[in-house]
Amino acid sequence: MNSNTQAEGAHLVEQLAAAAGEEPGRRLLHARGAWVEGAFTPSPHAAGISAAGVFAAPRTPVTARFSTTLGGSGGHDGDPGDQGLAIRVGDLDLVTFTLPVFFVRTGPDLIDFFRATRSDDPAAFPAFLRSHPEAATALGLAGKARPAASFTGVTYHAVHAFGLVDMAGTTRWARLSLRPLRPLPSLDPALARTLPGDYLTRDLNDRLPAGFELTAHLPGAEDEVHDPTRLWTGTDTVPLGTLTLTRSHAPATEPEFDPLRLPQGIKPPQDQLSKDRSTAYEAARRRRAA
Repeated sequence: MNSNTQAEGAHLVEQLAAAAGEEPGRRLLHARGAWVEGAFTPSPHAAGISAAGVFAAPRTPVTARFSTTLGGSGGHDGDPGDQGLAIRVGDLDLVTFTLPVFFVRTGPDLIDFFRATRSDDPAAFPAFLRSHPEAATALGLAGKARPAASFTGVTYHAVHAFGLVDMAGTTRWARLSLRPLRPLPSLDPALARTLPGDYLTRDLNDRLPAGFELTAHLPGAEDEVHDPTRLWTGTDTVPLGTLTLTRSHAPATEPEFDPLRLPQGIKPPQDQLSKDRSTAYEAARRRRAA
């Protein structure tokens, strides 16, 4: 990362910390979470879709972290907000959320979003929506979401389009998702609030081992492939393999997750948000360490 990119990242994270709130030494977002480990086994179809090594190896170890997006260390897992699952499998990092699309298209727009949601001015959020109508889809889905019963029972989405490159050099753009093998119904919000604030983490050991199917969702002909705020109309999916998480385990050295850490055989997303997220993740790590 060059000095200009580092400076841009530091500025972005500084603004994000001011807009979203900050606890020194902790993550700006996804502060509450739990580490797990397991393995990934590719499907028979995967190697024909992408030449990435993770789809050729019979089994690859996985380090992963479940998390809750909002609320900081003192938040409650039953509060509104989505869950996250970040995994490192070989040379591939996937940073996923329970919402299938994102609120905004760039890092600066995300700062505007947090400022508007946390403002005491009742006109701030309507003004944000007028200037960022693309946020309506994610906000509508978030408004309908109910508290998760378990980290292991919900679907997680990488909201960007990744280019899956096969051995012949053909690229298929796809969104990658992790779908639970044992989905669980959501909780009534009132019931969730009676549980401990970290009930998702406390419950995790009883839910393991847990499995997820990694799938590639292909766009329809008219879909805006590289806009992370738009739902796709395409319904075709391709199974890429099974992620099996076996036990809670905090790694001696935490992986430095990066949405753009990708192996050969997977092209990076083309949208600006993915680049801004990658830059912000690195800057946020430096900020925590300092």
